[in-house]
Amino acid sequence: MLRNTLVHGRRGLGLAMAFVLCSGLPVSAAVTPDVEHALQTAGQVQDSVKNRDLVVPPKANVQIEVTEEQPEGEPSKEGFKFPVKGFQFSGIGTVNELALREDKLQALVKDAAGQELTLSELKAVARRVTKYFHAQGYMVARAYIPAQKLEDGIITIAVLPGKYGAIELRNHSRLSDRLARKMLADLDPGSYVKRSELERTLLLISDTGGISIKANLKPGDATGTSTLVVDIENTEALTADLSMNNYGNRYTGKDLRSFNLDAHNVSGKGDQLGFHVDNSGGGLTNFGLDYIVPLGGKGLKLGIGYEQLRYSLGQDFEALDAYGTSKNTNVYLIYPLVRTYNYNLYARLGYSNRRLEDRINQQYTFNERHANVWTVGLNGDSKDNYLGGGVNNFGLTVTLGRLNIDDGTLFGSIPAEESDRLGPQTAGGFTKTNLYFSRLQRLSDRTNLYFGLSGQLAGKNLDSSEKMYLGGGNGVRAYPQGEASGDQGYLLTTELRYQTNNPALQLVGFIDHGYVQGNHHDYVGAAENRTLSGAGLGLIYSRSKQYTLRLDYAWKLGDEDAVSDDDKNGRLWLRGTRYFE
Repeated sequence: MLRNTLVHGRRGLGLAMAFVLCSGLPVSAAVTPDVEHALQTAGQVQDSVKNRDLVVPPKANVQIEVTEEQPEGEPSKEGFKFPVKGFQFSGIGTVNELALREDKLQALVKDAAGQELTLSELKAVARRVTKYFHAQGYMVARAYIPAQKLEDGIITIAVLPGKYGAIELRNHSRLSDRLARKMLADLDPGSYVKRSELERTLLLISDTGGISIKANLKPGDATGTSTLVVDIENTEALTADLSMNNYGNRYTGKDLRSFNLDAHNVSGKGDQLGFHVDNSGGGLTNFGLDYIVPLGGKGLKLGIGYEQLRYSLGQDFEALDAYGTSKNTNVYLIYPLVRTYNYNLYARLGYSNRRLEDRINQQYTFNERHANVWTVGLNGDSKDNYLGGGVNNFGLTVTLGRLNIDDGTLFGSIPAEESDRLGPQTAGGFTKTNLYFSRLQRLSDRTNLYFGLSGQLAGKNLDSSEKMYLGGGNGVRAYPQGEASGDQGYLLTTELRYQTNNPALQLVGFIDHGYVQGNHHDYVGAAENRTLSGAGLGLIYSRSKQYTLRLDYAWKLGDEDAVSDDDKNGRLWLRGTRYFE
């Protein structure tokens, strides 16, 4: 999905975006409990439309086949032993181009010097050199023993590092030939065949939705060259998913329904157009449009998006006639600093204009404000073989913004700007830093351990739309959605996942723990610091590209009561997603 590639754990598109909706009005001693709770609930709405990643991202759909050419060598003389005093190398080119010095190659073969070796043994020495070149990324390099006259016991090992002879594009997809060739431009005929460069180029092409790519390196017309044949085929032009969960807020509707639709390669320029909508059956409606397009052939992408949310509070707050909206317009750039099979790192820069409005009509209270926000960040993923192997996901985002209170009153008499100045002082410039790290560690063929950490640091008191929340299906699952908000804090999750005999079914045991500092600096009516902990059991039932179902039951650890909803000993969370291609 287009949106899932941009924001960790968020079904909306944008750089470090959340639904920006809530009240920035301070809570003072004069505010009734119902109004205070309503103001806090407005800030929780954004948290109800996030979700937790359930599975490891699939492997990139790229195949590279290598058709090897066996170079001619010395005719067989198996019964004869050659007196070897040393080795020399031919064909390695200039040291600077290869970044390989002959002294390194000599170190690989020095133990064979001073011996008498058969031709088979000499070929084994040459294979060492071949493996060394492969380890350095020269994926079609070959070292062999050529026909030669033995002089002074010096054996020549010929090296064919492998160069591109030609690039052949077979494009049968909607992607334009012009863009495909531009993306292949870094693989120049005459340049060395390096794994890192080839992987990056092919993976960047494969990142285009609606296509599949396969590459074949076959012997070229000239000795020591390879022809790269790239086949691009169409896949799905449209992808969609429909999901339902009970991750919503009590006062806007717990049962959320979401639909996402992505159109791939709309114009033939590698672009994608996305639409998403969320609805809780009356209390919350959200929709968004997103468009992303490559700029050039190096992997840089430009995205634009618009998102609008409307909520109304029901249940205990229905009589207050409380509702609000948020409208977010964002523009962003994404660039892959590193793109390989096992490690990826992306840089992100974004700008967002957010317009927010909250009203409690029965209390003559409303607040209209807007924020201009810049975000810059890094995010990525990696695979490794440490302790049996694992997958890591990580990210760091710095947000710099300015919140302006445009209009509003508290109880029809106190200007919103004045009440903010005397209370939380959220207006004006603000900064915050968000980070996350997760690892899925293989323990055995059937058992994996998941660990996740996320946190936020703030430079001042934040508007509720910028706070972090602990409770809910995406946080400490023993507590209700949106429980415990704060300007800064952390959330830890550990899960032990067991693969049953049914390959689609995993059993899960988990522990969640989090802490938030209610406000960066204290004031009258400031939120309390909170620590929440819980444990539980769950299951994940998933079939790739078909559907995913997750069920969790969690209970509290400790005596911290829930205050945003009824306090319970246990909570049940259910989420299901159906994928369409």
